[in-house]
Amino acid sequence: MTQNAQMKNALRFAVMATVGLTTGVWAQDPTTSLPDAYKLELENDYVRVVRVHYDAGAKLPEHTHAAGTTVYVYLNDSDGVVFKHSGNNNRSVTRPAVKAGAIRISTGGEEHHTAENNSETPSDFLRIWLKTDNAGARNMRRVPPGELEYSNKQIRITRIKVEPGQKTLIEAKHEPALRIMAQQGMTYWKTLPANLVKWLDKGTTEEFTNVGDGPRDLIRIDFLTGPK
Repeated sequence: MTQNAQMKNALRFAVMATVGLTTGVWAQDPTTSLPDAYKLELENDYVRVVRVHYDAGAKLPEHTHAAGTTVYVYLNDSDGVVFKHSGNNNRSVTRPAVKAGAIRISTGGEEHHTAENNSETPSDFLRIWLKTDNAGARNMRRVPPGELEYSNKQIRITRIKVEPGQKTLIEAKHEPALRIMAQQGMTYWKTLPANLVKWLDKGTTEEFTNVGDGPRDLIRIDFLTGPK
């Protein structure tokens, strides 16, 4: 084999290895590799919203979540979930029990972990990854269901309770907003409602009507900074 042919072969193998590595990394995206547990609900230049469902007793293989700021909105009352991290952050973390309507905000690096729900109750929540400039905010905050407002330089979160049959107008006057519906006291969702999340561009409105048989919490996240 000539030197030129050897160089071409070496280049071909290098390209194949790179493609294989890239494919392996993307395969760890849980919405692709674990679609029963992670479903993409909404994505735009500002945010990526993924619905997460862990069956009772579920054990999920390792997958990856991107670095940055993430808002977690818990949709049911559920017990702790164990996350076993690998890589630079090699540790096991147990998420405490959570209540429907609770919120957690966290900023951190890329995560590689497995997940185990060892309880007899499923766990449903939204994983809301922010694509916007964090304006220097370093978030690590829990917002319980009864807390009506939280804000920093990147986002503002407000909560509105809507009684059965009641209508409320949501206006995104000055910034775009993400609206999420939650119901306190839920222990299990058979099917998540179609109007669970809605994006409102700046200058738009939504008239929300509670057609359910119990009160609903509307969680509104206003985006105070633009996409990175």
